[in-house]
Amino acid sequence: MNDIKQAAAAFLTEFSSVIFPDGFLDNYDQIECLSSGHGTETFLVQSKDNGSLFIAKCYNKQIHRIEKGEGSILRGLSHSGLPHFENEFEDDSTLCVIREYIEGTPLDRYAEENELGIQEAVRICLQLCDILIYLHTREALVIHRDIKPQNIIVRPDGRIALIDFDISRVYDSKAETDTQFFGTRNYAAPEQYGFMQTDARADIFSFGVLLRYLVTGNERKNDNITFYRPIARIIGRCTAFAPEARYQSMADVKKALQKANPRAQRLRTAKIGACVLSALALLTFGGIKLYDYVTFDPFAEGNIPAVMTDADRVSDAVSYLKETYGTDLFDDAENYATVGFVKTVLTDVYGYNYEYVHALPADDGIPHESEENFFPWGMGDEQYVDRDYMVYVTVKVYWPEIVSEENWSTLKDDNGYYPGVRLAVAFAEEHGILTGVGRPLDITMGETAILLANAGRVSTALHAE
Repeated sequence: MNDIKQAAAAFLTEFSSVIFPDGFLDNYDQIECLSSGHGTETFLVQSKDNGSLFIAKCYNKQIHRIEKGEGSILRGLSHSGLPHFENEFEDDSTLCVIREYIEGTPLDRYAEENELGIQEAVRICLQLCDILIYLHTREALVIHRDIKPQNIIVRPDGRIALIDFDISRVYDSKAETDTQFFGTRNYAAPEQYGFMQTDARADIFSFGVLLRYLVTGNERKNDNITFYRPIARIIGRCTAFAPEARYQSMADVKKALQKANPRAQRLRTAKIGACVLSALALLTFGGIKLYDYVTFDPFAEGNIPAVMTDADRVSDAVSYLKETYGTDLFDDAENYATVGFVKTVLTDVYGYNYEYVHALPADDGIPHESEENFFPWGMGDEQYVDRDYMVYVTVKVYWPEIVSEENWSTLKDDNGYYPGVRLAVAFAEEHGILTGVGRPLDITMGETAILLANAGRVSTALHAE
C-alpha cells in the first residue's frame, strides 16, 4: 500500500497541472497516465475502497462542451461488450468520468502480433456487429463515431469490447448537421466532416474500414491487393461514399458476413427441402447430410470456401499454408510442380526424413507400400506432377492408413491405376479435397497448395468431431 501511495504522490507531482474535482482524489489513486492532450487526461486509477482498477477520463470544460458526454451515455448502457459506468466527478472547470477497466490487448496490436486470417477477422467483426446492433437499436440510438482498432480491446478469452465513447452522440432526428467534426482520419465517414448529420450508417462506414484493415493490413483501398471476393464486396458496400448506398443497419451487415460464403446463398433452397422431409428421413444418413449442409458455417475452422475464382483459391491456399507452416515454397504458384518440388514440400513443410522421401523402391516386384520409402514407384525429380499423383501424396500425408495395402481388397476391379492412388482419389472426392483442382493432368504449385490446404482443413474438421 505504501508503494501505491508513493507512486501516486510522484504521479501528482508530475501532472500537477491537472485540477481534479472534489471527491476524485479522496476515492481513487492515480496509477498511470495513459494519454494526455486536446483538453483531456486519461488515467489508470485504483479504488481506495476495494483496490479495483478503473479508467478515469478528465475533460477540461473550457475546451470540451459537455452535453451528453461519455458518462451520460455509458450510464444508460448494459452490454458485455461495453465498459460499465462507475462514477463521475465534476466542478466548474473539469469533468472526470470513471469507467470499468477492461483487461486485454488493443486490436491494432493484437492484429500485428497474431497475423489475422479472414476467419479470425470475421469472428472479431461479428462480435462487433452485435455490440453496434445493441447501440443502434436502443430507444435513444447511440452512434459511436470512432470505430477503429485502438478503441477495440481483445480480452484474453477472445471476446472483444468497444471502448472510448468520447465523441459518441445520441441521435437527434431533428438535427440537420452535426455541430462539429469528430472522428479519426481514414475511419471517419464523409458525413462526419460536417456535410450532414451522422446516423448509424457512419458507424457502418467505419466498420467497413476496420474490416478492410483486419483483412489487408491497411485502412485504404488498394486495388492491387486481392482477397476473398464476398468479403471485398461487403467492405465496398459498407464504405460507399453516400450513406444511402451502404447497408442500412448493422443487422444487415452481420447477415451479409454470415452469408459471405456463396455456398450459404443456397441455404434457403436447402431449408425448403428440409421442411419437406419427414421426421423419419431426418434420422437417416441423407437427413444428417442435409442438416450438415444447412448448418454449414463458412468461417468455421476446417471448412473450405465452395465458390471462388482460380486465383482466389490459390491465394487462399498459399496463405493458409504460409500461416499454418510458415512456408514460402508455394509463392511461385503459376509454375508447374515437379517431383523434386513435392519431395521438398514433404521434408521442409511436413518434416519427413530426407532419406525416406528420396529413397527409391526395390527394383524387384511390383510397386507396393513400404516403410522404407514414401513413394511406391520411382520417378525423376524433374518430372511434372499430375493431379492424382499429388492426391496420393496429400492423402498419405494426412491419412496414411487410407492408402495402406490392407485396404486394397476393397477395390472392385483393376483399371490400371496403382491401388493406393485409386483409394486416395476416392477418399479425396468424398471429402471435398479435390475442390478447386478439376483437371487431372500436370498441375501447378498453386494447385498442389489447394490440395494440401483442403486436406489440412478437412483433417482439422474431422478431428474436431
